[in-house]
Formats: sequence, C-alpha cells, structure tokens
Amino acid sequence: MINHHAAQISVPDSVVDPILDADINIKGLLNLLESGVKSGMGKFIFISSGGAIYGEASEFPTSEDYPPQPLSPYAISKYASEKYLAYYRHQYGLDYTVLRYANIYGPRQIPHGEAGVVAIFMDNLINGRTSTIYCFPEDDEGMIRDYCYVGDVVKANLRALEAGSGEMYNIGTGLGTKTGDLYQIIFESFRELNPDVDAGLKTPGRERARPGDISKSCLLVRKARVSFGWAFETDLADGIRKTLLWRLNRA
Repeated sequence: MINHHAAQISVPDSVVDPILDADINIKGLLNLLESGVKSGMGKFIFISSGGAIYGEASEFPTSEDYPPQPLSPYAISKYASEKYLAYYRHQYGLDYTVLRYANIYGPRQIPHGEAGVVAIFMDNLINGRTSTIYCFPEDDEGMIRDYCYVGDVVKANLRALEAGSGEMYNIGTGLGTKTGDLYQIIFESFRELNPDVDAGLKTPGRERARPGDISKSCLLVRKARVSFGWAFETDLADGIRKTLLWRLNRA
C-alpha cells in the first residue's frame, strides 16, 4: 500500500513556477503509480485538495458532486492526479481512495503552503512579529477556509485503508472561518498562556490576496460520514490550543 502525501504544497509557488509544480505533483505521482503496478501494490491512498480544486464554488459548503474548477496550477495538478488514478484503475485494476483535504493544521506543521497560516501566525506571536492577513477588496477580514485538526485527519486515513474503493471524499469540518477570526482565536489562546504579550500584535496587517488565492473554501463532509463513519471531533479553539502548546514546548 502507498499513502501518498508528498507534494509541492504552495498555491502561490505553483503560480510562480507551474512547471516545477507539475514535475513534482504529476510526474512524482506517476513514478509511484508505475512502481506500484510493477510491484503488485494493493491500494493507493491519494491526498488531493478540497481546499483548491473546487475553485470559486457556487455551492458552499462544497460536496464531492460539485464539478472541480481549479484556478491554480497546484489545483490543476491535484485534479489531474485524480484522473490518472482513474486511468490506472481502468487499465490495471488499481484500488485507490482519494481524500480531498480542507486546510489541515496541528502539531508539527511547517509554516509553508496553503494551509500553513496557523503555524505562521503562531510563530509570529512567539517571536513578537506582526502577522499579515491576505484579503480580497470586498472583505478585509481575509479569506474563508475550513480548518480541520490533524488528529481527526489521521483517523480518516485509517478508515480509508479498507474503505472507499475508487471514490473521493472531502475531509474537513464543513465550517468556514475567516482568516481574521482565525488570527483572533490564536491570539487569545496565546494571551491566555502569555499574559504579557504585546497588545499591538492583536491587530495584524493587511495585504491584497495573492495570485491563485480563492476567496472562500469549505467542504461538505457527509459522504465520508455515511461511507465509512468518519467525522471531525476537534473544534477549532481546542485544536488551536493543542497546537499552540506543542509549539510553545518546542520554542
């Protein structure tokens, strides 16, 4: 079995260098699939991006039935990878399950990529730096994203080991959070643990959204619950506190 999480993970970086993105995300996948077929692989679990491939969806929260409308090279590479999996199933009988992640956060997260904002905000607070929120002109509180705790996502992967053959599943919470609100949750959690934090850090800066950003993303996760009994368990405030405690213990 192969559980394939490895990727070029940054939407803005994929816009800057789409060839590199395709080289890593598409050719890398094909290398694994070819090797897997030759070695008699039993199943392939692929991590796609529900936070990107649906684009500016008119259905919110967005279900797996919504036709993907990828608006960045990163999203295109993830969607193309799903199509390659379907081909390998047709051609070689490959068993696979696709998990379309929302924005995943938690302990050990690196401050890079589309979902790295939680780690970025925490690192900035720990080091006394002002954070930045990327915004579209119509809303200076930032973009809307679906944040799901990594511990819950691990459980979805364990369920996918023996379920979901040939299917794709959204993995998220179905709850949209603006970046500005996310920052305030992180700031208040940090202040509870560090009452002397600089009050000036409570107000982050603002910059225009980057190329490839979408204004909102939130996933309907009913299919995963019905198909293999998975649902998120960790609310955002609790997950943020767990993540922050881990980072503070590492600082």
